Amino acid sequence: MSISLHSDTSQGRPLAASSAADAPAVQAAPAPKVRARLFAKYVALFVAVVSVALLSNGIFEVFFYYREHKASLIRIQREQAEAAAAKISQFIKEIESQLGWTTQLPWSAGSLQDRRFDALRLLRQVPAITELSQIDSTGKERLRVSRLAMDVVDSGLDLSKDSKFSEAVANKVYYGPVYFRRESEPYMTLSLAGTRKDAGVSIAEVNLKLIWDVVSQIKVGERGHAYVVGSGGRLIAHPDISLVLRNTDMSKLVQVQAARAGNANDANALQGSLNIQGQKVLTASAPISPLGWTMFVELPETEAYASLYQALQRLSIVLLAASIFAVLAGIFLARRMVGPIRALSAGAARLGGGDFTQRISIKTGDELEGLANQFNDMGARLQESYADLENKVEQRTAELSESLQQQTATADVLKVISRSTFDLQTVLDTLVESAGRLCEADEGIILQPRDGAYRLAASFGLSPKKQQFLRDFIFKPGGTTAVGRALSEGRSIILVDGQSPLPGDPNPAQSRIAIPLLREGVPMGVFVLTRRERRAFSDKQIELVTTFADQAVIAIENLRLFDEVQARTKELATSLEELRTAQDRLVQTEKLASLGQLTAGIAHEIKNPLNFVNNFSSLSAELIDELNDVLRPAALDAKTREEIDELTHMLKGNLEKVVQHGKRADSIVKNMLLHSREGAGEHRPADINAIVEESLNLAYHGARAEKPGFNITLKRDFDPAAGQVSLYPQEITRVFLNLISNGFYAAAKRKEAGDEDFEPILSAATRSLGNKVEIRIRDNGTGIPPEVKEKMFNPFFTTKPAGEGTGLGLSMSHDIIVKQHAGTIDVVTEPGAFTEFIITLPRTGAAQSITGGRN
Repeated sequence: MSISLHSDTSQGRPLAASSAADAPAVQAAPAPKVRARLFAKYVALFVAVVSVALLSNGIFEVFFYYREHKASLIRIQREQAEAAAAKISQFIKEIESQLGWTTQLPWSAGSLQDRRFDALRLLRQVPAITELSQIDSTGKERLRVSRLAMDVVDSGLDLSKDSKFSEAVANKVYYGPVYFRRESEPYMTLSLAGTRKDAGVSIAEVNLKLIWDVVSQIKVGERGHAYVVGSGGRLIAHPDISLVLRNTDMSKLVQVQAARAGNANDANALQGSLNIQGQKVLTASAPISPLGWTMFVELPETEAYASLYQALQRLSIVLLAASIFAVLAGIFLARRMVGPIRALSAGAARLGGGDFTQRISIKTGDELEGLANQFNDMGARLQESYADLENKVEQRTAELSESLQQQTATADVLKVISRSTFDLQTVLDTLVESAGRLCEADEGIILQPRDGAYRLAASFGLSPKKQQFLRDFIFKPGGTTAVGRALSEGRSIILVDGQSPLPGDPNPAQSRIAIPLLREGVPMGVFVLTRRERRAFSDKQIELVTTFADQAVIAIENLRLFDEVQARTKELATSLEELRTAQDRLVQTEKLASLGQLTAGIAHEIKNPLNFVNNFSSLSAELIDELNDVLRPAALDAKTREEIDELTHMLKGNLEKVVQHGKRADSIVKNMLLHSREGAGEHRPADINAIVEESLNLAYHGARAEKPGFNITLKRDFDPAAGQVSLYPQEITRVFLNLISNGFYAAAKRKEAGDEDFEPILSAATRSLGNKVEIRIRDNGTGIPPEVKEKMFNPFFTTKPAGEGTGLGLSMSHDIIVKQHAGTIDVVTEPGAFTEFIITLPRTGAAQSITGGRN
């Protein structure tokens, strides 16, 4: 079989004479990908046949080996568990056998001393027994010998109702539950009744820690071990004695639960179960009869399946070697099968790519050779027709390419303009660059009016030196230059004579086109393109530049209109804001002045008669005292003296009431005057946490100054998210001071009531509620009765003695929070326990005047 691929230069054009466009077409042909897929298909098929056969055989072998190996492991572990359980049973039976010697004789035979000697000998022979008690047939304890306590002889303790005695008498033997002495060592009770009715019962307390010797000797593989679990799930024996001493609970392990449920040796159920150390193990178990215990034997999965893992490794090595062999054999066979097809595909790809001189030579004597000859004939005919079509295609392609470039550039420019409507510099730079590139210009500039002249606004293709020169140059209408004529005449100027170079240009041999940017016939700039050779611009290029110039006019006009609209909008917004501010200030000033003047007038009108009443009451009290002093030395009978004293006492009592009410009225007037003078202050954002903290400190120091011996604990729970709130800080501080001072007063009142264990506490807390904030002020004072709670926000209502309160504090606080700040104020109280004020304020409440908030 002969295969060759050669070029035929005797027919048509030679391979070297092919156009440059043919090479990319040949390189881009998809033929190599087809060859790679076909070759890989043959190789993959051969590898798949070999690998599937080997892999299926290996998987079946491993599967059956895994099942047999797992069953064998479970069987072996079960046998080990049963053997270990038998050892434990034997251990207990031996103790039971030794204990049986103490129940042979009746209590009527022998003495207590002999029985005590036999019991001590039993404790020496059986180390596991720590205490032995011998009970007579009536259930009375006659002897108790212990390693841990003093021996007791004839204690007479009645155990007839105890299960240790009754169960042993009924069943001859009694195995008690496992318990832990001092919460560490496991013990069990073993009771054995004698064969004779009057032999009594022997009760032994067995230390199960000694079973560790039996368990530790049981070997399960290299890292496996055995352990014993009691009926309650507690660990009794384990090679790690510390687990036993810690009274470890094993009831939560899957294998322990399965053993207690009767599924102890289910291989599927226990696969991958975890032991107490968290390792995956295979576990088997066996019951230890008749104790109700369970012996567990566990082996780590890694050790149990080690041989299986080795078999898998060997299978992987065999599969890898077979796959390598299959790949090599597949490559060898595929090359011999795919060779002719590859040559035919390569030749067809070159013919399809335009290399019509390519000829395919295959000497196989079959259909592939005939197909190669047909491809050669087709190439010859295509070579003849290609020569005629090539020139036409190239000419038409050049025309379409130029038109497509212009359309694409125009579309790109329009996109830039639409995206950058208000970025004039970007639009101008894009326009001049695109126009210069499409019109094959060397330089391009756009001029705009600035400072009474036309200056450079955008450029393309200028050297840095020339660009800097043109930035400083002033262009003016008029003259013979293309720029001056376009500005003065208002039309496009096209020059090819090289007589009007740009300023600073040393080369006069130029072609130039200058198109004015007109708005309503008035030039607002000029678009200039320049070539450094005497070659005129085509009509299409002039049309394209004119289109770009129109786009520049639109962009400049849009920006001008946008700037005007923005400026006008800002002026209107500023005027509207100033008008609103002036209106708000006027309304606030009028309301504040009106209420402030009214409050001050009322207070001053009341203050003068109030001062007279107070002064008159004080003077009257002094006159009564002086009259009493004058009459006292006089010779008056007892009845007259008694009447004078009674009258004096009544007058002084009435005058004291007048003075107290006068002081209270004076306090009300002072508050009214203070309120009318201070007003609401400035409405502004403020940190609510800082206001509460400042109010706490002011009220605390004020209370300490008024009551030097009074101590109170302050607690704070401020939410950092509470943050800024728009309010009148001066008014809100007044509310907090009032509520905190009331809390101090209530706490002090409860302390003065004589409760020595009472600790006064006042707490303040803030919390963010999104668009609101919450403030809580709580004291553990006397609380508020229900009848007081209903009236506490009414003006002039107070529970304090006359002269100590005006009754305006809570009323003013309610108006400031609710009416002035559009918030809420609530109170939660329990008489004799606590009072808590809950205030909510909006974060951005409307700024109202203080008078408007209190109407």
